[in-house]
Amino acid sequence: MFTMALAAAPPALESDRMSFCTQCGSPRVAGAAFCRVCGAALPPPAAAPQPVVAMPPPPVAPAAPRGGSGLRTFLIVAFVLLLVVIGLGIAGTYYAVRTAKQKAEGLLHSIAPSAASSAGAPSGTGGPLGGLVPGASSQSNEPLTPSPASFPSLGSSPAPDAKDLAPLKEGMLVITAIAEDRGDYESMKQIVSIDATGATLTYHSNGPKAGASAQGASGSQGETSTQRKVLAQDLKSAHDYAEVFGSNDPESYPGTTAISASQEVLAQLKQNGTSDFSFRPDGVKGALGSLVDKFSAIAGVDTKNVGGVSLEKLSKEQCTLHREGNGLFAFPVLLNAQPVTLPAVRARCMTDDGPADFYILDQPDYPLMLSWKLGSGGQLQVIKITYPPAPKTAQAPPPNPIEQQLKEKKKVDIYGIYFDFASDRLKPESTPVLEEIAGVLKDNPEWTLTVSGHTDNVGGDPYNLDLSKRRAAAVKQALVTQYHVAPERLLTDGFGASRPVDTNDTLAGRARNRRVELTRE
Repeated sequence: MFTMALAAAPPALESDRMSFCTQCGSPRVAGAAFCRVCGAALPPPAAAPQPVVAMPPPPVAPAAPRGGSGLRTFLIVAFVLLLVVIGLGIAGTYYAVRTAKQKAEGLLHSIAPSAASSAGAPSGTGGPLGGLVPGASSQSNEPLTPSPASFPSLGSSPAPDAKDLAPLKEGMLVITAIAEDRGDYESMKQIVSIDATGATLTYHSNGPKAGASAQGASGSQGETSTQRKVLAQDLKSAHDYAEVFGSNDPESYPGTTAISASQEVLAQLKQNGTSDFSFRPDGVKGALGSLVDKFSAIAGVDTKNVGGVSLEKLSKEQCTLHREGNGLFAFPVLLNAQPVTLPAVRARCMTDDGPADFYILDQPDYPLMLSWKLGSGGQLQVIKITYPPAPKTAQAPPPNPIEQQLKEKKKVDIYGIYFDFASDRLKPESTPVLEEIAGVLKDNPEWTLTVSGHTDNVGGDPYNLDLSKRRAAAVKQALVTQYHVAPERLLTDGFGASRPVDTNDTLAGRARNRRVELTRE
């Protein structure tokens, strides 16, 4: 019983064991260091246990509401700051390069007359440099920025009413030629829809990248396809011209126009002779402007004041347009494949990159931008404007101009067939005219046509001759494979630049020389 009682007892506490001698079990005398019975050394007495005081739990902070708004705000602010830093760096580099360029041009201007005199060249020598650098030799290989295109005045005769010459309509196709050292290439802008909110257009271009040449020896194609909506209010009153297009652009840039000035800008130029204006320049600054536009459209950030810095001023050229004279200028263009002259207002302004020059269609409802040269950038000029043919009706079907020309003259120049730069690849904008030609052949099954290709004179003669033949063959191939025209009804030929119909000294002239000719056999 005693043994079982010990076994059932709870284990002794440490404090209990410290009250007896661990050797013999004799009671411990308080304060004694040795056992009074066996003399064994005793451990020091245990300290009295301290009561444990329960502490109140720390206050718990209320949980932050879940959601991504805080993170989104942080990312936007961080991106804005990064963009500001990058923009300041790019702008600083841009202005440093521009300053060095201006100093170099000033030095060239100062030494050109003496250099020309020593070479025996008279001041004002013609050629590529004539009129740009006083006394510069026409044999110089140094490229300089060409002067803006110049068009004759309409004189004192009353200007034609341009209200309905090139109106804004669905299906309107505007072809712009861009002059480069490697050759002209074309951009295509087509109005695809118009409603109460604005006008939507598509943009497509295929031009040379660095290293490409008119001879096609090297380099690759740079293709851009996008869509842009210009808001109705901006067509009326915007003063910002967003003429740069990129494949990854947002759908709209509020506060801007594209391919035209606004009604208000034209009205101010005609009434006051001046109008505030802004646009995207070429080069680094233009690329920065495109980046800023995309960021502001996606993030909804006001780029006029970001941390006290205006990104707009870093990325745009802002100036005051001044009208050139009080009259109008005669602007040549192919309207529905027919050469016409449109009345244009000329306006100019000075920018950090040099003078900017614009020709604007004198059409109050839709002042199309007909030509522009932005500082040291290239010349851009509208060369063709086309509209979809009127719908056929059973009562009075409209005459087919291609068929009429082939019946009466057995020959017709076709300007609605488009190719990529220095290539025989057909652009999709060629489809309406190809369908028209196929329809003519279907309606006249006895006809056989020769398809002849023609080019401008940019590039060597052997290359242009080969290119013209390949382009004619591409037209035949499209008619045979897509429209099931019998191949024996189509012959092909090419003449390169040997049969021009206009001068090759202007953008408009070269555009007319680049053509496909149909001849009825």
